[in-house]
Amino acid sequence: MPEPLEIADIHAHTDESAAESEAEESGVVEQQEDMLADYADSETAIELMHSRLDSLDNLGLARFHSVEYLGLRQNFIKAITSINDLATLKELDLYDNRLNAIEGVDQLVNLTSADFSFNKIRRIENIETLRNLTEVYFVSNKISTIENLSPLVNLTSLELGANRIRRIEGLDELVNLEQLRLRILSIQSNRITKLEGLEDLERLEELYLRLENNTKLTILDEISGIKHLPVLEDLWASGNRLESFQNIEDECAPIQSLRTVYFEFSPLQTSQPTAYRRKLMLMLPQITQIDATECRRQPLC
Repeated sequence: MPEPLEIADIHAHTDESAAESEAEESGVVEQQEDMLADYADSETAIELMHSRLDSLDNLGLARFHSVEYLGLRQNFIKAITSINDLATLKELDLYDNRLNAIEGVDQLVNLTSADFSFNKIRRIENIETLRNLTEVYFVSNKISTIENLSPLVNLTSLELGANRIRRIEGLDELVNLEQLRLRILSIQSNRITKLEGLEDLERLEELYLRLENNTKLTILDEISGIKHLPVLEDLWASGNRLESFQNIEDECAPIQSLRTVYFEFSPLQTSQPTAYRRKLMLMLPQITQIDATECRRQPLC
């Protein structure tokens, strides 16, 4: 799995994409089947990155009876069409396009990985039948609600960074499914003010709640509902309004598996920069890294 995107990277990418879009909008060309003329019908991987595609309809994708990977990054695609019959497809990459909705994928039942990041998608929908999905990415869209995920019983990685999510919901239903193995949850740079709905995600190992110093967004002011996560190893919550060491101790001390915490650029760190690391070390003796620096137990962390 790729590392969760840094917040600065998200915004830098957004600015870069906008600039590229303006420069290249006029260069969008009519798609022709000969774009794939060099690909054999038995091809298992198709890559059309940065190809100025605005539609999939004229590519003749139906002839690829064995394709497992379809990479369509950095194009101008506005709708997902002409791929629903690709029964062998396992990986779909639509990162950085112009999609407004998820559609036309419900028959891709062998799909294990899907990337819809950097689009204009408002809802998580039409993926309920994709029960073989193990990882799905929705970074930097316009999603406000976590929904329609409960059928995805094999999901291990869910990336929702840089959306409009205000509360964590729609995950509690998943824990009743025996096959659930949700291991990584990234909801950084959203609008969450309270952590809830995580208590039963007992297999969660990595939780990303980072937020850059952006006063236009609502910011988390305390950590809650994570002390019952017995295998959590990484907690990234930089840039929020966390200010209570007691709150951190209450929620994090019981998690003996915890190894890495990020609280930089929060009042915890900025109000007491000298004592910050030592306090965390004393209250959380199990951790081995604070922010980007490993702990040195003697004499200080």
